[in-house]
Amino acid sequence: MPAQKPFHPEELDLRTPWLAALLSWLIPGAGQFYQKRYVKAGIFSVCILGTFLYGVALGEGRPVYSSYYENRDGQIFRKRNYGYLSQILLGLPAMPAVIQSRRLESSVMSGSLLDVPLETEFEGRVLPDRDADDDVAPMGVRGTIRLQMEPGPLGPEVRGHLVGQVVETGEEIDVTLAEYQAANAPPVGPPIAADPERFVFMQVDDINAAPENLGRHLRGTVSRSFINWYQVPLQDQELQDLNSRLGKRWELAMVFTWIAGLLNILCIWDAYEGPAYGIRPRPPEEKPTPPKPVT
Repeated sequence: MPAQKPFHPEELDLRTPWLAALLSWLIPGAGQFYQKRYVKAGIFSVCILGTFLYGVALGEGRPVYSSYYENRDGQIFRKRNYGYLSQILLGLPAMPAVIQSRRLESSVMSGSLLDVPLETEFEGRVLPDRDADDDVAPMGVRGTIRLQMEPGPLGPEVRGHLVGQVVETGEEIDVTLAEYQAANAPPVGPPIAADPERFVFMQVDDINAAPENLGRHLRGTVSRSFINWYQVPLQDQELQDLNSRLGKRWELAMVFTWIAGLLNILCIWDAYEGPAYGIRPRPPEEKPTPPKPVT
C-alpha cells in the first residue's frame, strides 16, 4: 500500500486584514471579495443579507430604527432601541437609521408641514357633517391632489385642489380644499415619518364638479417617498400599531435582523484572521539581511 503524501495546507494572501475586516463590516462579504475569496464572499453576502432583507420584509420595511419616541402625558421622550446595536453590525444596510433619526428631529424642529407643494395620487373618502341629512353618505374618491401653503387670516395655512372620480359611481369630482378649522389633527401628516402612507384631513371648500350629495370632510392618504419613511424612528403609536397588527410576525422581523448582524461578526473575523483551518494565511515576506562588510 503506497504511503500517503503529507497534507500541506495552501497559503492564502489576506492582503491588508484590517481593511478587509472594515469592508466586511460595511457590506457582508466585501472583505472576502477584496481578498479574492469569491466563493466565500458570495456565501456570506447571500446568507447574511438575505436574512436581513427577509426580516425587513416581514416587518413591512420598518424593523430597523435607532430610536423611537414615546408620548407620556403629552410630553415626547426619545428612547433608544438597543436592538439596533446588533443591526448596526451590518454596516451600510443599517446605517440609514442614524441619518433618518437626525432628519426626523430636524423636520420636527422646523415645524413645517409642506416645505414644497405636494402633488400626488390620493385615495380616501368624503364624509358628511354630523348634522347632515341622512341621504348624505360617505363616498370613496380617488384622483390627483395638490396641496400647498398659502397666506390665511391667522397665518400660513394648507390649501388644496382634488381632481378625480367617485369610486362607487365613477362620477367626476373637482373640488378645492381648505383646512378643517374645528379639527384637532393637522391637515396633512408630517413629511418624514415611519409610515409609507401620509394622511390627509381637509375640508371641501368649493365644488366645481361633484355629485349633489357630496359631504364636506375629506379623509385619506397619499404615498410618502421611500427616503422619507425607510428606517425612520417609530413613534409610540406606530410601534403599538405594528405590534397589534403583525403580532409574532413583528417580533420575528426584529429577530431576523438581529441574527443577521450577529452573523456578520463571523464574516468580519474571517476577513481579519482568515479561515479557521485548512488554509494558512501567507506570512509577510522577510527581506534578506545584507551581509556585514568585512573589515
